[in-house]
Order: sequence, then C-alpha cells, then structure tokens
Amino acid sequence: MVRQLEAVFEHGVLRPLEPVPLAEKQHVLVTIADMPLAKSRSSREADLEWLKAHGNEYPGEWVALDGGALISHGSNARSVRDEARQRGIARPLLLRIREEQEEHPSAGWL
Repeated sequence: MVRQLEAVFEHGVLRPLEPVPLAEKQHVLVTIADMPLAKSRSSREADLEWLKAHGNEYPGEWVALDGGALISHGSNARSVRDEARQRGIARPLLLRIREEQEEHPSAGWL
C-alpha cells in the first residue's frame, strides 16, 4: 500500500503532521520531496487575517480554514474536518473559536 503524508524535520527527527496507522517498529520506505515553505506560511497568515476579521461570528464553533477562506464550520471538529476534506482541502487549519474572545484561539489538525 502506498500512502502520502506531510512531515516536518525537527531536531534530527522526521515527524508526521498527523497520526500514521503503523505497527510498532514497522519498517517503511520513505521518499522525501521538498515542499515550498513560503506558500504554507502565506496561507496561514491569510487564515490568521480571516480570524481577526470574522472569528467573532462563530463563537463556540469549529472552523476549517484554507488560504484565508472559511471552508466549513460547526460544533463537531471531526465533521468540520471531514466536510473540508470532501471539498478537496486535505490539510485545513482547524480551530475552535472560544465563546469568550481571547487574544489567541486554540488550533490543531485532526
């Protein structure tokens, strides 16, 4: 079986950005392709700008963002993520907007 996933190299360790269903100590063949970092940064900067402008419109909800655009929102993180993936966004930024607005929202990838 062939799978493709994103990973980051930090402190000498290649770390997947999402859980990988592998058995403990399973051997795999890894092919590395460099990804342009600038695109990823500008995409997330646009997401942060969207949050500043529109985050208060979705208190208590999960939102899926990509490139400064709202892809999906709702009360269930997994449903929001799945809807974003169905719309063709493999790695949306998934955040829960707090009901009491704080300076920094909580965020993560599922």
